[in-house]
Amino acid sequence: MEFDSGYRDRLLLLSRAMADWHKQYDVSRSSPKKRVGREGRVRLPVDRTCAHWILHLLDCAAAPPAARARLNADASELVYEDGESVLLLTDSSGLPLGFDMLPQGWSSSLDDGDAAGGDAEGAEATARRMLELLRYSMEVPLSGGLPRRPRTLRVSDKRLHRLLSQREKSLSRLKVTLRPEAVGGWVPIDVDRETGAPCIKEFSMRWPPIYYCHACKKHTFPSQLKPCPGCKAALFCSDGCLPTTLSWPSLDFSRHHCCERLAFCMSHKAQLADLPFAYASETTAENFDLDHFLFKNKLDSGYWLHWSHLVRSSCFELRSEMEQSKGLMLSGHLEPYGHLKEEADILLSHTPHSSPSLRCPLVSWSQYFSWRGLKLASPVAPLLSSTLSIYYIITSLVPHDFPELNILKKQSLKIHIIESYREFHTLMSLWELSVLLPHMTFEMSFVGERLPLESDEHQLFLQKKSVRVSLVNPPVSSEDKVDKKSIRIKAYKRAYHMLQGPKPDLVIGFRPAIPLHDSWLSTLPRLQSLRVPAYFCELSELSCESSQQVMSSATGGALSPPTINPFHCPLRICGGDNLLPWYSNAFIFHLLYKALGPCPQRHFLTSGQAGGPPDPQRPTNQRAATAQQTSPPRPPKMTKKERKKAARNTPRKRK
Repeated sequence: MEFDSGYRDRLLLLSRAMADWHKQYDVSRSSPKKRVGREGRVRLPVDRTCAHWILHLLDCAAAPPAARARLNADASELVYEDGESVLLLTDSSGLPLGFDMLPQGWSSSLDDGDAAGGDAEGAEATARRMLELLRYSMEVPLSGGLPRRPRTLRVSDKRLHRLLSQREKSLSRLKVTLRPEAVGGWVPIDVDRETGAPCIKEFSMRWPPIYYCHACKKHTFPSQLKPCPGCKAALFCSDGCLPTTLSWPSLDFSRHHCCERLAFCMSHKAQLADLPFAYASETTAENFDLDHFLFKNKLDSGYWLHWSHLVRSSCFELRSEMEQSKGLMLSGHLEPYGHLKEEADILLSHTPHSSPSLRCPLVSWSQYFSWRGLKLASPVAPLLSSTLSIYYIITSLVPHDFPELNILKKQSLKIHIIESYREFHTLMSLWELSVLLPHMTFEMSFVGERLPLESDEHQLFLQKKSVRVSLVNPPVSSEDKVDKKSIRIKAYKRAYHMLQGPKPDLVIGFRPAIPLHDSWLSTLPRLQSLRVPAYFCELSELSCESSQQVMSSATGGALSPPTINPFHCPLRICGGDNLLPWYSNAFIFHLLYKALGPCPQRHFLTSGQAGGPPDPQRPTNQRAATAQQTSPPRPPKMTKKERKKAARNTPRKRK
């Protein structure tokens, strides 16, 4: 049983779920038995979470300018072919419950219907669409959950509201009350619980996690998902996919082994959620909504754009023309932390009086926030997770796993970062390394096939000018000397095994997804030949176990046991078909290379023996013991008489 849903693009999952829902909605609407008004009253419980629903009218006739700039496409290419407007049904909190496309020309036919008292064919068809959408969304909500109905319904468009007000009989069958006034547009509203009067509040669309059955891949809206009774991790629908004792032998995996492994991964759920932040209870919940969290905290600019799939998708690289230009590529780093002005001032301008001790480095978010003077209520931690993970690897893991390198005594450190798209687009956060380790200078090379084309072999420098850190690109012929405390950054758009250059001191990868990409079958042997310390941060412990199989088949080596990263990202990732605790940079492991083979010149010397190179993966005590061993004893020297006798007994080659 493999789970790769933690690496899937959230925008694609949402699009697929919406497409599947609308396909079933079309089938239900074409069935005469499902038409509104031909059945009795609907008996559904009232929505306890949000009893007030909103029917929005979205005009899709013209694409917004921002979309045209990012997609670099003509407006006609962004218009839906079959319609110009969308009916979107949500609750008052912004949770989508259903949607439908209105055909072209619906507005003119509606105007004709209004003039005729609402009895025209076009007006009747539009009213029927709204009622059918409302009913089906009550029976099968798009966001999942049990069937439910609203107590009241509000309509954003005045024409649609007037049309529905003439169908009170149909609404009464659905046991829904239409509010007497229209919203009048995309207006943020809510209803006061005590008085029942509408009130203004910040409104945003909420996109809940998309869960689906592990067996048949059905989403939550057609059926209710239930976790496996054994491991409580894998999700199955109630349509016969939930495994039982009798059905387990017919599956491709062993129930005992699978449940035992997944239950062990689930045991780390509480430990990963144990974070000191004030918002930790929200961001570590199973139904955590990332985009709602970003909207609520006004995180809609800077580096936060790479987190929200409503603004930009890392899968499609929706970047503006300014960012696509190689000369103006630095424009995206002007305000890296967005709305967090206070945090940006601390991180990019202020330098603490003393740096953390190398003997007792920082090993928790609490220690770092206290040392840096940041508030635990600040949501800046996700942007610092990868940088602090690098610091944790340098100060805590490498000295323990590779003590012979003496990495803390190095004055300069060359680091290769493999296949890390998000880290390359958040370069300003790397300056924190020079604050945490002021005695080191860093040279960081980003290598990966997903990097932007214009960044290939492009060199940048992170340095502090006057009182603020900036990302600069000095020309080669510049007479200005680069600051010694700057961080040199270079990018290579290629697979790592195609990179030619000097050997690095350290290799780090974030979310490598080794089992999902064939390029690792060539990258891992390349790292095996370099024998350089290589650490990787993964989303879950299950991903580390799957990477072990690839490492074994590619090089014959192994992986170290994964350990929980104390600086993992506090934002939980939806598991899709499972409830495993997925977090960016949650677990760290390093490669254990296969022992070196016999030396071809002197076959009796092996790795770790006298005359052979030491194996850094062997324990320190074994390396010290083998270093003290002497060379194998030589055979005794023969006398002149014995050499003549040996020569006579040696067969000679015939001419």
